[in-house]
Amino acid sequence: MPSSSIALVLFASELDREHAAYEAVQNFVDVYEDEVDRITVLGPERIDIDRPVVEAVPVQRPQSSVPPATILEYVGYQLRIAAALWRERDRLDAAFFHIGGTLLLLPLLASELAAVRTLIFVTGTVTEGVSAQRGPGPVTAGLVRVVSTVERLTCTLADDVILLSSGMDHPALEWPISPTIRTSNFNYVDCEEFSKQTPVEDRSVDVAFVGRFETVKGVDAIRRSIPLLVDSNPEIRIELIGDGNLRDEVETFVDRRGFGENVTLTGWVDHDELPARLDDARTLLLPSRSEGVPKALLEAMACGTVPVATPVGGIPDIVTDGSNGFLLPDAEPESIERTVTAALEHDDLDELSDTARDDIERDYAYEPIRDRYRRILRASDER
Repeated sequence: MPSSSIALVLFASELDREHAAYEAVQNFVDVYEDEVDRITVLGPERIDIDRPVVEAVPVQRPQSSVPPATILEYVGYQLRIAAALWRERDRLDAAFFHIGGTLLLLPLLASELAAVRTLIFVTGTVTEGVSAQRGPGPVTAGLVRVVSTVERLTCTLADDVILLSSGMDHPALEWPISPTIRTSNFNYVDCEEFSKQTPVEDRSVDVAFVGRFETVKGVDAIRRSIPLLVDSNPEIRIELIGDGNLRDEVETFVDRRGFGENVTLTGWVDHDELPARLDDARTLLLPSRSEGVPKALLEAMACGTVPVATPVGGIPDIVTDGSNGFLLPDAEPESIERTVTAALEHDDLDELSDTARDDIERDYAYEPIRDRYRRILRASDER
């Protein structure tokens, strides 16, 4: 019998259309809303999800950004999530820990003590993201060790660890109580909304980027590669879609160096506009330093936009070099220039585009993803 009530726990500040976790939660609800009577979403301080099956349980977030107050406040934050889960324990059959869930050790312990089955998603390597955002140094090294230890304990104590890709490592310790390791991506694509309408040779944008303007996404590498790309391809058109901490830096660089005719920064665009944007781009550039399974990559490939991406996280499970896209050897500007130029000059780019579309339709449309995750929930019920 399917579970009647499950929880989805997130380490996120807010949950609305402007935040990355929003689409992941919508996907989760889409998959399970016909399987359960109630999905309790908790963790964010504000939850803007208006679905009949969803019950929102907001949790007050930490306010301080100055250590050691930050540490104490985050311990308090975890305790508040743990208390909320404990209050729900008699109604819950399973608790899924999603975005940032590998850091939520105290709430996970509360679930285990309450005999609620815990399933934790490994969506990427948090330690690599910490290193990329903070830069090298002893403080960063110490923080990475702490984060790594918490992740390893959390994943070890969970009942099930769900990897988004078979190529991803899981941080669980090799103890006799190690969890069941499952592999299944949760990001599905609406292959009717995201579809290939325009042949690659008729598209007006040569290179697109979609995502947060952050170091971990390789935006600094994109900025440094722009002069090389323009030098090799004087007529190149680059469209950067998104926003973030590096937006002003990239925009200033483009303006000062006179690349305005080659590079357009759009800011965030409404998700309804994204299919048309991707269908007008020949390639998607994603030189990330850390990833899980990026939704932008799947949506781009569904539109026949050929990916040029670093082989991090689950990307190598999706992108086969020379078949449905191109893998960067690294995120250095010279590698980006060489690989992007080779992609744009490829004789059979439209054939690669068709293959990318077919692969997404086969493996990442709603139906195959839904069936995989329903089997995971039923498997956890049977244990």
